[in-house]
Amino acid sequence: MSKIIMFLVFLASSLVSSAVEKPNIILILVDDMGYSDIGCYGGEIETPNLDVLAANGMRYSQMYNTSKCTTTRSSLLMGRYVTGRTYVANYLEGPTIGEVLKSVGYRTLWSGKNHSSILPPERGFDRFYGFQGGACNFWNPGPTLQDGGIFPHIKAYEWMVNDKWLKTYTPEDPNYYMTDEITKNALKWLDEYEKEDKPYFLYLAYNTPHWPLHAPDKDIAKYKGKYDAGYQKIRNARYKRMVDMGIVDPVVAPLFPEEISDWNSLSKEERMLEAQRMEIHAAMVDNMDQNIGRIIEKVKAQGEFENTLIVFLVDNGASHERTDRAHHTYKHTGKEKMGGVMSYECIGKNWARVANAPFAKHKTTSHEGGVCTPMVVHWPKGISGKNIWNHSPSHLVDFVPTFAELTGAKYPTGIKKLEGVSLVPGFSQKSLATRKVPIGFNFGGGKGVRLENWKLVSFKKGDWELYNLSNDRTETKNLAQEMPEKVQEMKKLYEGWIANTSRGLPQRKRKE
Repeated sequence: MSKIIMFLVFLASSLVSSAVEKPNIILILVDDMGYSDIGCYGGEIETPNLDVLAANGMRYSQMYNTSKCTTTRSSLLMGRYVTGRTYVANYLEGPTIGEVLKSVGYRTLWSGKNHSSILPPERGFDRFYGFQGGACNFWNPGPTLQDGGIFPHIKAYEWMVNDKWLKTYTPEDPNYYMTDEITKNALKWLDEYEKEDKPYFLYLAYNTPHWPLHAPDKDIAKYKGKYDAGYQKIRNARYKRMVDMGIVDPVVAPLFPEEISDWNSLSKEERMLEAQRMEIHAAMVDNMDQNIGRIIEKVKAQGEFENTLIVFLVDNGASHERTDRAHHTYKHTGKEKMGGVMSYECIGKNWARVANAPFAKHKTTSHEGGVCTPMVVHWPKGISGKNIWNHSPSHLVDFVPTFAELTGAKYPTGIKKLEGVSLVPGFSQKSLATRKVPIGFNFGGGKGVRLENWKLVSFKKGDWELYNLSNDRTETKNLAQEMPEKVQEMKKLYEGWIANTSRGLPQRKRKE
């Protein structure tokens, strides 16, 4: 039987009605945000909507990603581990999360960032609004200003707007702001399908707070002067809040002794610019939370809140990047208003290390600051208890099996299997199933593997580092020299994990 026929059989067999009312599912993925950025994880940024979801739901302390946008999205949508080499081929073997849920009668909606070569309407999504690329100007994703003038941008990505594919997209609305528009389209769909007698899956893929640092003036104003104290003081204050809130145990998770530039070594002008960058980052996170609040209010108004599973997570840790790539067709004058359409700023490595507190390093690494980010889950009908911390190591690959279990969907046989475990037992504070495939990491300079509480990790050409996360959550005590046999054991596990990521995937390549 061909794989196509097997997949059609899977679709037909899955379309069996169930007596159990299936939940709506809203999956919110944000971009390049640190572990301690939001209020319910110890941050000073105002995120009241997420904080309420956390207080009435569940937070995860060990939610893992792939440390990069593209690989995270492939792993999330397909339910399998990927590397920087396998994430494209991964899309070619089996159904996406949209196809799985569509097979059991879900209305499937995707608003926001894609960052892959797949076309959502061709891969299980009824509606799509958004763009195919990565970094994008929030005020105008097109290649020119509305009057035809030149401005900083990376690439004119393909867009889908009002159900039509566009080679590029320059909004007509002078007040266009991408985070708001991603929400606006989702709200429009929720209104359109309100009377429909089927559950929905809404995938909200916000690209905020990924650079460029762009935010509305009213949101930036809230954080004026908030970061004038500098890197070290803000980071220490975050850590203290995390300890006071019981998020981290200072014995098990001391603040990683990160090498951050001395704030006082910067000139007055440099300090002012650095503080401004973080003000805008905070404003982007704040604005994102406001938009999540709009979605929550809509779900409540439609009477669907009690049986809607809302999942909030992040694609990787805060970004260390500083780039001038957007200025290849535009000469920077130094007079651009930071946060406006003509600016193209990034928070950089120092603030990224603040945002990722208490962990080490940043995006593109396999240390905790790169691969461990917040996750908040809220579902009144499905989660037993409130304000719960879940400490089970979890990964993006767990979502396809989780949603399949919740909805009764069947994953097809004869293709590469799912590699995660269902998170459903954790909603009732039960243990997850034993993983058949360990949690692993490989992107760019970062690589690593985790088995139970042991983690082996390396960055670039550095030696392997070994940590016992049960008593060293922040990777401060490298045990590699003391335990060479354990290093070799974990190294073999990693090598097996790497080999498995390409096993069973098509060998043909597709340009991403």
